[in-house]
Amino acid sequence: MWPTIVGHNLVLMVSKRRELSEKTMIELLTAVPSQIRQFRANVWNFQATLVTPRNAMNRFLAVVLGTFPVLEGSIATDQVVFEPDHVIELLNPRGILLENLWEFRLNATGAEDVTALLDATLNDWIDFTFVPTPASFAIYADHDEYLTLYCPDEASIETLRLRIEDAEFEFVKDYTRPSDGELLR
Repeated sequence: MWPTIVGHNLVLMVSKRRELSEKTMIELLTAVPSQIRQFRANVWNFQATLVTPRNAMNRFLAVVLGTFPVLEGSIATDQVVFEPDHVIELLNPRGILLENLWEFRLNATGAEDVTALLDATLNDWIDFTFVPTPASFAIYADHDEYLTLYCPDEASIETLRLRIEDAEFEFVKDYTRPSDGELLR
């Protein structure tokens, strides 16, 4: 609770409150976040898959994260084939140590850290699920470099698809990722 402040100190209080509310952060989670558990239990039917655009990752993430508002986002790994060097590099300056490099869950708050988390995870060829808040879309990516975008309705996936195609990224033709619960653990 903020104390009642009058006069010129009110500006300082508002400034401090804004600074705290805009703080970005990445944290290690001990369990799979509820939004990922809910998505995995009821995978959305509307999907589109493309080859992970490693050479244009910043541009790709700007398009995807610019299509729908994202306040925060969580990832949960399914399989880590190679040592996650990019994720380790992202976490080390924040004082976060991954004790288990092969299975982990992370949450990022703020657009900058959500982008950094997705960039690092996608560049480490990790099989993972990503769900943002609000849950307007989801991503499942794998170490074979396929990235599947899911949306809860047809209008949302078409909006996302058009924005991505307008940015000159290509989708894999005639591919539907199996979503029987086995793949999206």
